[in-house]
Amino acid sequence: MPIAPFAPAGRPRGGRYTSRWMTMAIAVAVAASATSACKRTSSEKITAAAALFDAPERGAVAPKVDILAFIDFECPYTRGHAKALLELADKHKDTVRLRFLNLPMAVHPGALLAARGAVAAHKQKAFFKFYESMMEAKNVGRESMLAWAAGAGIDAKKFAADLDSPESAKVVARDLSLAKTFGATGTPSFLINGALLLGVQPPEFWDKKIAEEKSRSDALLAAGTPSVSLMKAVVGAANPKSAPDYIKYVLEGQTPPEVPLPTPATRTSGVESAEINPAGGGAAAVQLGGQPTTAVATDVDAIWRVQIRQDDPRLGPDTALVTVVMFEDMECPYCAKMQPVMRKLVDDYQGKLRLVFKHNPGATHANAIGAAEALEAARTQGKFWEMHDFVLKNQHNLGAVGLASAATTIGLDKAQFATALAAHGAKPRIEADAEQALALSARGTPILFINGKKLTGAREEGLLKKLIDAEVLAAQELVRSGVAPDKVFETITAKGLLLESLAPEAKKIELPATAPSRGGAGASIEIVTFQDFQCPFSARLDPHLRELEQEMPGRLKIVWVDFPLDKIHPLAKKFAEAGQEAQVQGKFWEFHKAVMANNDKLEEGTLMERAKQAGMDLKKLKAALEDGRHAATVDIHGKLGGELGVRGTPTVFINGHLFMPQTGFSANTFRVAIKRLLGGG
Repeated sequence: MPIAPFAPAGRPRGGRYTSRWMTMAIAVAVAASATSACKRTSSEKITAAAALFDAPERGAVAPKVDILAFIDFECPYTRGHAKALLELADKHKDTVRLRFLNLPMAVHPGALLAARGAVAAHKQKAFFKFYESMMEAKNVGRESMLAWAAGAGIDAKKFAADLDSPESAKVVARDLSLAKTFGATGTPSFLINGALLLGVQPPEFWDKKIAEEKSRSDALLAAGTPSVSLMKAVVGAANPKSAPDYIKYVLEGQTPPEVPLPTPATRTSGVESAEINPAGGGAAAVQLGGQPTTAVATDVDAIWRVQIRQDDPRLGPDTALVTVVMFEDMECPYCAKMQPVMRKLVDDYQGKLRLVFKHNPGATHANAIGAAEALEAARTQGKFWEMHDFVLKNQHNLGAVGLASAATTIGLDKAQFATALAAHGAKPRIEADAEQALALSARGTPILFINGKKLTGAREEGLLKKLIDAEVLAAQELVRSGVAPDKVFETITAKGLLLESLAPEAKKIELPATAPSRGGAGASIEIVTFQDFQCPFSARLDPHLRELEQEMPGRLKIVWVDFPLDKIHPLAKKFAEAGQEAQVQGKFWEFHKAVMANNDKLEEGTLMERAKQAGMDLKKLKAALEDGRHAATVDIHGKLGGELGVRGTPTVFINGHLFMPQTGFSANTFRVAIKRLLGGG
């Protein structure tokens, strides 16, 4: 039977064993767009009605790579990347379909009107003329759009009518709903075959990513997937968690849930020139200058810190130079196809290869959890691999009767086996493996980590041998340098990625004594935050930290470091100096609470009012602001941020690791990161 190079693992994580952590992770991923992106306050509801999914598109008619780009015509990062997006579509025109959706941010006053203008232009098949003109325009407003229409050779009168029509508003609302559904919280954001990517990317990233996705599509076609069903299959393989929604709303054109249109900021809001970009924590964040960074790069050569237990099932010796950790679902047909390949490789490498098993049962496979429990029940009787191989060969019969028959066939104590299944004692172990898979972005099955390097889907023996041979050579060099063979895997993965959102290496942060903090000095987790009192996203961070502190009393230390973005937040530095005076008076966190409770309404006159609410000595505060005694301290804080590469707020380090969750800051994204850092999965 031929081996399919990729498994169409179109399934969300979870199932009967979805733990509190995993349940919250999924919920927060959807909620993050409301908590970590530009605030949308309008009460106006627009129903996103679209019988068919219609959006401006460029590239292949029958694509192998489907990309949705969420854009904001006033976002400087979208504008800076505008030409590159068109070049991308043209370069890969035979493979890629690039479609443009609107994600107008509330902090950009003209963004919503421009989005409606884009819809109006598309109605006259002039979107790309509009796109190129508006991305170059100095001012995005009604006058410039009407002037463009008049000079573009389209029906200017119809354009003006469409610009203000309810139908255009509905299309924008549809795009906003899709952005919220898939977690696109800033601009530009992309869905690549259903998988979310936030922020600007260099050309070499796109070339590699498109080649990777094309390979996935080619493999599915080669495995017999009908071309008419290709996109559904490839989306299921690329991002199983969001695949059902993507298929329903994008590929089938069903109407997504309604959302409110944003209320644009006024030009005096204090954030009118804010640059919205997902880099500073994986969600929209106010940034200054330069190109945005993105979540930690996870290319094909990235090494992941895969954690294995002493009693994890394995084939091959612990002195093996190459360790393959394989996440499996016992009902996944591609896992079954991989089983003889991996067994043969372990034998062929004669002690140089170790195979370690991990659970990753899928919610869409009704018997996957029961089969995983059966494996654990067999493991307690010393017959894990016998059960593993039997189950994969009999995936058609994994109900209770079939598993009982399997236990008899491989010679287990039937009573002990039945008791183990009834007790569900394997639940924590299975959950822990599934949580680690989620943390490692191991979506679907099978997923292999070859000395920490991730490989998705079932692969042919020849390719696997090439990869393993390369790792053997690298491991032999380590051994020659003095690393013991049984420490090779640990050495290679020691500084690997824990999460896509966590930088693998910790930076040493020399905190100034003037940095306000709370929590025990001996706390096991130190969360250092670079923040701006006038940043709306900083204001949303603290409630999540407070929730964690209640759950982990005495284990967290929270540190505030001033990083005022004074070029776009004119009052930020003054409030930072006031915060330093509050620190001197022992009232910093009271001042912080008073300011952040409503920091979108900061004015010169509100500073003293907030200080009074915090119980500060106002005379001392006034004197400190007049003589500027804390200005140098604020500058020292800002310099530290600059040395660490901080460009926006909030920027967060957990035990020195830069933390950038793509679904936004939340109590749960912090929980997952902390658990990984402490070695808990």
